[in-house]
Amino acid sequence: MTSNREKTFALVGFGVLVVALFVIVAAAQGLGHPSVPDGDIAVVEDAPDGTISQEDFDRALEQTAARQGLRKVPAADDPQYQALADAAQSDLLLARWVAGEAEERGIAVSDREIDQELDNVKRTQFGSEKEFQKFLDQSGFTPDDVDERIELQLISDRIQKEVLPAEPAVSDDEIVAAYDANKAQFEQPETRDVRVVLTKTEDEANEALADLGDSPAGKDWDAVAKKYSIDDATRTSGGLRQGVVAGQSEPALDEQIFGATEGQLVGPFKTDAGYYVIDVEKVNPGSTTSLEDAREQISQGLVAQRQQQIAQEFQEEFQAKWVARTFCADGYRIDQCANAEPAPDPCTEEAAEKQGCDAPVPSRAVVQPGTAAVFGAQPPTPLPQGPVTPQSQQPASQGLPPGLQQLPPGAVPPGTAPPGTAPPGTAPPGTAPPGTAPPAAPPGG
Repeated sequence: MTSNREKTFALVGFGVLVVALFVIVAAAQGLGHPSVPDGDIAVVEDAPDGTISQEDFDRALEQTAARQGLRKVPAADDPQYQALADAAQSDLLLARWVAGEAEERGIAVSDREIDQELDNVKRTQFGSEKEFQKFLDQSGFTPDDVDERIELQLISDRIQKEVLPAEPAVSDDEIVAAYDANKAQFEQPETRDVRVVLTKTEDEANEALADLGDSPAGKDWDAVAKKYSIDDATRTSGGLRQGVVAGQSEPALDEQIFGATEGQLVGPFKTDAGYYVIDVEKVNPGSTTSLEDAREQISQGLVAQRQQQIAQEFQEEFQAKWVARTFCADGYRIDQCANAEPAPDPCTEEAAEKQGCDAPVPSRAVVQPGTAAVFGAQPPTPLPQGPVTPQSQQPASQGLPPGLQQLPPGAVPPGTAPPGTAPPGTAPPGTAPPGTAPPAAPPGG
């Protein structure tokens, strides 16, 4: 028989097990998340100055509104408000993420480096102290805000240098394989320079042919095209079409152009557009760029792909790590928060029964303020078909001057931003909030 004492121990053991299970389940369900102190909007664990206060948020919101050209922050029920609020919060969180990442990697910058970079920004982006002060007045930035921006940019650049090797190694075998797999990119097809006269009727085409004679010269084509042709694109240039590629013209015309020999006068013949008389003036043979001539070009493309792959891997690790450490107060739980409410599943049981559910597809939402320019998440870089522009000559991103730009999650490394990529806070007011896209890696990092 089981004694009362044994029963007591059994019940105690069962109780301990239940408590342990409850703790595990609670943690999994978010009950173990640290609370955000009253008066604050978010906490980023293991990041310097990881607590974001209401005051921090309000100031960031004012700056975000100023960058949108607004005189003041709109009311909370204004359609613009949520986009601005989420952009401001997203930028504040990212600043903590970048600072935390830098601290873990032992990366720091000195006050002297910040001052030097600030002097450089003033000189190259503003031209004078007066213009810089004008920027401060218009943007709502304080000198301390500017110093923080510059510090973040500098440490972001150093994270980038750690994460992305300057030039990942590319083997000769990889270059050869890429050349063989993409040979069509290095082939130039045969083209033809052709003179054409297009008329509405066959009689007009025959008259044009008669006026051209047996061996028409350029001046003959000038006169005849101007007199007879209804082809607005060529009637004032002697009917000349240069560099015509097979398949470029309507089928009947295409067949005659590429069936004729050089110097052969052909026509009249009927097409959907009318009646043509043509003369193939020159045949330009096709060519293929050799492996040796394409080697450097291919190598640059492969290096870009390799860097992108490394950046993508870092982005995923960075995002997972810092989202898991970020906890936000009620009313501020955007997607960058570990305790954000999951998006409702559109595929409800009722919807599935009525019409079925579509397969999940990647988001195609416009990049929003605070989540712009994903670091390494662009489609794979195609092999270039021409010279690759050096990074130093690529267009700079628009918006705040470099060094003062709001640092967007996932910003591409300096010098490699896609032309036209908007910095955070420059998207049109009223666009969807940044919380609708997942956070990414630190700028330049």
